[in-house]
Amino acid sequence: MKTQKLIQVSGAIIKEESIVPITANIMEHTCVAEANMPYSNYYGVAPFNMPTKPNSLFLFTDHFYTLEEALRFAQLIDLCCIQTLNIAVSVLEFTDGHYPAIRIKNFPDYRMIHKLQVCFAEQGVKFAKKVHIGNSAVIRTNKCFSLEKLDENIYLDHLQEKTGYIALSKLIKHEKYIEAIADIRNNTNCAMFDPARGALILDSKITDIIRIYSDHLDIDMLKCIQDKIERLI
Repeated sequence: MKTQKLIQVSGAIIKEESIVPITANIMEHTCVAEANMPYSNYYGVAPFNMPTKPNSLFLFTDHFYTLEEALRFAQLIDLCCIQTLNIAVSVLEFTDGHYPAIRIKNFPDYRMIHKLQVCFAEQGVKFAKKVHIGNSAVIRTNKCFSLEKLDENIYLDHLQEKTGYIALSKLIKHEKYIEAIADIRNNTNCAMFDPARGALILDSKITDIIRIYSDHLDIDMLKCIQDKIERLI
């Protein structure tokens, strides 16, 4: 894949994830959880050779912080691993309600979670004292993207391997997205993939996207999915 100039944009990804609470190595009277089965729609249960370091961590906060606020907090933190972290903000929807959180990816060690929380607290972050953490949640994550444009409306994630994006020609409702993905999986020869719905802010307008994760990711695969989904929507 030929690398072009990177496109730096912000947007959101929405996906239902399996969630487990983390109770060790965290600040007292706070709540932390992890998305413990990433890309489960691709791997079935969980990726083979799962790493021992955290996947996506959610530090629950007592109110919603904007992406700007979370990034500002992170830039002021003096922690050796902070430059490698992917910081975002999320809202997790469980059966009993919505809970805001700061989302952390690329965190190196479960044993350092307490230290990370202390660093955020020193910047003024207020953590939630009680969250009813269910087995799964619909998670909306507002984040920054670093993208390489491969073709018209096809992008490669510069920060996350095996990940690409298809920008849709029009906005779609969630029900239509579910129908289209099911149809592609059941009625095409496109390689197996894990999808997630999302949106980018491009040229001051909302553009719906589909995030695609696959070990077989390449431009031909993305074009295959793009062709099928554009016909379906």
